[in-house]
Amino acid sequence: MADQQQPQEPEKTIYQRDKTAPEPKVPEKPDAEKPKRPVIKPRKIFKAKKVKIDTSKALEHRVRHILLSARNSADLLRQTLLDYQKELADQPMDNPDKEIQDREKFEKFFSKFAKKYSACPTRLAGGDLDWIYADKPEQEGVLTRELRDAILQCEKFVIPEPIRSKLGHHVILICDTKISKRVVEKDEGDVDPRYQALMDKDRPRIQAPGKDMDIPS
Repeated sequence: MADQQQPQEPEKTIYQRDKTAPEPKVPEKPDAEKPKRPVIKPRKIFKAKKVKIDTSKALEHRVRHILLSARNSADLLRQTLLDYQKELADQPMDNPDKEIQDREKFEKFFSKFAKKYSACPTRLAGGDLDWIYADKPEQEGVLTRELRDAILQCEKFVIPEPIRSKLGHHVILICDTKISKRVVEKDEGDVDPRYQALMDKDRPRIQAPGKDMDIPS
């Protein structure tokens, strides 16, 4: 047994990989088996729309304005407002209420400019002129007839060219619009037929002479 030789490991094992051999190539999956990337749709861009009520009825506008003495100052301020309005419109639409939120932001922005630059006493209220309607009386130093008439021709949230009056140059913003429900009083003999029936109904009825008068209690 002493003379029996022990088994020796061969110089090159059968499991040793030939490092000089090229790397095996893994076959690529067909296009049908490749995972598809989700298609991401581009986000919609909000664009301001011109809102105009198409009606033959009289309208009222809730208005803010900025009064300036020089036309070039009014043009410069108007352009700044338009740039900010466009900046809001170019932002992606994240929710359906964006249009309302943008209008609220823009009105606050306009109000700040009015408090800082307007020469009108309304600057303390952010240039608020309240509701403007066809027969609203003039206010000395605040509202003139030509300004009132020009405002009624404007559209909601569309900044028009500065309006000139005897007070100066006005940059205006129509914040809200509604159909006017004001009844204009007319001279007797020129009463709207729609109200004539109501007036006759409420008027005491007098019968022929010699008979009792039918006067509602």
